Amino acid sequence: MPQKSRDLRYTKAVVICHGKSELILTKHIYTNLHLPIKTHTRDNGNTSIQITSLLKELNKDFFREIDKFADKFSVEIVGRGSKKRLKNFKLYIIMDTDDCTIKQKNDYISKKMFKSLWLYDYIVPIYNNSKLEQVFEKAGIVKNVKDDEKESTYSTLFPINHNALSPATRETISALKCKLERIPETNMDTMIDYFLNLLL
Repeated sequence: MPQKSRDLRYTKAVVICHGKSELILTKHIYTNLHLPIKTHTRDNGNTSIQITSLLKELNKDFFREIDKFADKFSVEIVGRGSKKRLKNFKLYIIMDTDDCTIKQKNDYISKKMFKSLWLYDYIVPIYNNSKLEQVFEKAGIVKNVKDDEKESTYSTLFPINHNALSPATRETISALKCKLERIPETNMDTMIDYFLNLLL
């Protein structure tokens, strides 16, 4: 148990969010599980990051070098010099796929578009075909949400949890994972599974 406590002082994942809806969902998950997860957005999610602009985003100063990245997001580094690496860490990227070409979509999902980045081994592309709202509808989570109602609707559906970790809070996230894993249009359940396994 002491080792687990020390480990959880470091960030275990950073989630790059397409927009506000993805940010709200991610915060709901990690606050319920009380995990050291951080997010990256543009303008707090008010300006979207798209597949077509991802490489530009990942070439920002703190994404370009391991030391700057670890400093920015409080990630543990092991090794020295050219053998430095991030310990027990994943970089999840949640994207809609309706605003790019089929090739760009495939290169994103296969990770081909990231092959030149030092972060390649840590990147896990999360996709919503063709967008998050359609995935939620298919999963029976919410239906017919207007664009100007998304933030209020999702904030109500996915509140930030200020209570202590409990079987109930964990079950909330497990139930969400079960709904999503039945939907082939997304792989968000794999990200939630990783988070749940951090508690084991």
